[in-house]
Amino acid sequence: MPEKWLFCIFLVIITNRTIESITKISPKRCLVWGPGLDAEKVLPARFFYIQAVAEDNVNFTSSPGENIFTVNMNSPGEEFTRIWVQVLDRKDGSFLVRYRMYSSYRDLVIEIKFQDAHVAQSPYFLKGPVYHESCNCPQEDGTKWYRDMQCPLSFPQIQRDLSHFPFVDPERNAIEIAKRFGQRQSLCHYTIKDNKVYVKTFGEHVGFRIFMDSILLSLTRKVKLHDVEFFVNLGDWPLEKRKVTEKLHPIFSWCGSENTRDIVMPTYDITDSVLETMGRVAKI
Repeated sequence: MPEKWLFCIFLVIITNRTIESITKISPKRCLVWGPGLDAEKVLPARFFYIQAVAEDNVNFTSSPGENIFTVNMNSPGEEFTRIWVQVLDRKDGSFLVRYRMYSSYRDLVIEIKFQDAHVAQSPYFLKGPVYHESCNCPQEDGTKWYRDMQCPLSFPQIQRDLSHFPFVDPERNAIEIAKRFGQRQSLCHYTIKDNKVYVKTFGEHVGFRIFMDSILLSLTRKVKLHDVEFFVNLGDWPLEKRKVTEKLHPIFSWCGSENTRDIVMPTYDITDSVLETMGRVAKI
């Protein structure tokens, strides 16, 4: 009997705390923000945040309970809206809402509710077109796209790596890099011309090029890129080991060290996880 009472007591405590936290939430005082509320920010999976706020205007710092908020999306004039939405409890009083679109829409309406009451400034209207990830709809103005995405003005590490190459001769590099590394290493020579991606591979094991192909194709679907050529090292170790005083070859790599001069970029697992967000999630 005492064991049963103990379980009952805990059940009552948990239930009362949950009910108490629900009744204290103020829908209008809650905060909603993030890039997923902006039609111009085209991402594989868009996202925004919800911060639960109490009636006394104090932010929750622990979970008010799962499934507190409901998020629905629709496109005016469309009978069906092909969008997968997830609301994830971050256990700190805030929620991450992420959604992946499988079609593009003229406009999009996002409704966020707490017990049938609209939250913050809900409903949110995204004036389109609102493009999905696979839409080949590049923004012609690269500067505008960069500004819309709120990208940093610079990336210090990339700038340091690039500083070793104030001048680049694409024709010379195409010959010398292939001759120097092409037989023993796995390389890709990429050319972007008229916003189309071309690639020539060197070496035997070039399967990992799919990760670089994917991020480049994703970019060309979103923005018109300048014509450019560059080499990417597909291996697990940096290649350019010459000293700064010697003739260096610019090679982009997923790895680097203090003693090498490769231009280090985000690793393939990071880019793949971004591109495949909500794309390879198993429902259990």
